[in-house]
Amino acid sequence: MYFQEAIKQFCPSVLSNVPGELLSVLDYRDELEIKQQAFTLFCRNNNIEGRLESIIASPIPRGYRTTTKRRANFFHGKFVLGFATNQDEDARLSSVLEPDEHNAIYEFLAEKLSTPAFLPLAEALNWIIIRGSYRYRVVLFNVFKMDATVVRKLKQIAVYLQDLPLKVTAAHVYFDPTCSDYYLETSRPTDALAFKSLYGPRELSLDLGKFRLKYPVTGFSQINESQIPQMLEQASRLLKVTPQHRLLDLYCGYGLFSFGIGDAAGEVLGVEWEGPSIESAKDSARFLKKKNFHFMTGNINADFVMERIPNSKRPELILLDPPRKGTEPGVISALAARNPDRVLHIFCGTDEIPRELHMWKILGYKPVTIQPLDMFPGTPHLETMVLLQRE
Repeated sequence: MYFQEAIKQFCPSVLSNVPGELLSVLDYRDELEIKQQAFTLFCRNNNIEGRLESIIASPIPRGYRTTTKRRANFFHGKFVLGFATNQDEDARLSSVLEPDEHNAIYEFLAEKLSTPAFLPLAEALNWIIIRGSYRYRVVLFNVFKMDATVVRKLKQIAVYLQDLPLKVTAAHVYFDPTCSDYYLETSRPTDALAFKSLYGPRELSLDLGKFRLKYPVTGFSQINESQIPQMLEQASRLLKVTPQHRLLDLYCGYGLFSFGIGDAAGEVLGVEWEGPSIESAKDSARFLKKKNFHFMTGNINADFVMERIPNSKRPELILLDPPRKGTEPGVISALAARNPDRVLHIFCGTDEIPRELHMWKILGYKPVTIQPLDMFPGTPHLETMVLLQRE
């Protein structure tokens, strides 16, 4: 049984105008109780072993998203910005799960782009994306056409953004002529401009107190900034990194877990397929003088794990945080063959948990602790950490 189906058993009547946000109308305490009941049922129905711990609540349950998006559309000749599944011009523009500043920026841009002066830009838009932190914001215009008129209109609207009292520190253009459903398309054409800065820095930053990490404006980062400290704390608690270990951080991005919990390790190796994010991780390692931190780029498949990731004289701890679709075939087998002391497998969705844990079990690794985190309040989704050890 899928987790979302389990939620429906405990909350069958909750509806929302915004698809995917069906729990946002609830009091947050009620939402957490429903999610805990549903996840317990999900684990029981899928025979998931291990100690199931209580869901860790988000410090900010509403207005928490630091990455948001709106699809650009025309309905009956009128320009509208809305959520990806909106099909009518009356659908609302705002979301209670997003900061007020994001909603205000979208309202401002929707008004500007509805005027005749900005029609050429409105007609060229796929998406508008806002990224950043709770202290600053960056606007990304995803366009499928890039000519002199569109560029001129982008520069004009960037001037307006700089004057807003909403701390829009940068604006950039992302070129996606494929008009894909992905608001940050990864399959970029080789014969066209992929990225253009209008003003401001090309990097985002995440302040973790003792240090700050930078990452590409188009790179992946957690959308719930308020939950990141607790996520790192739980990863450290579960994995128990020591100076005797090498931490292998797979799907490491710009190095959030590597830097967040890796100081306790004797050695850290991070692996990520996305080149710009890895370059940011390398830059952070140099800036923070982490001589025992190393990062490499690669498509994480079975062959890469077996042939390209070097072994270490130290016993290994593995942390893997794959995309929602899960790991590629053979990756778990290749990782188990490395005989790690402990594995922390992080799931950004629930659907892949039974299949992936079944693979680990076949290979001799059993779930010890299951720690869900409410990374996505207001939605029927959880982030789940599973600690595995050899039976």
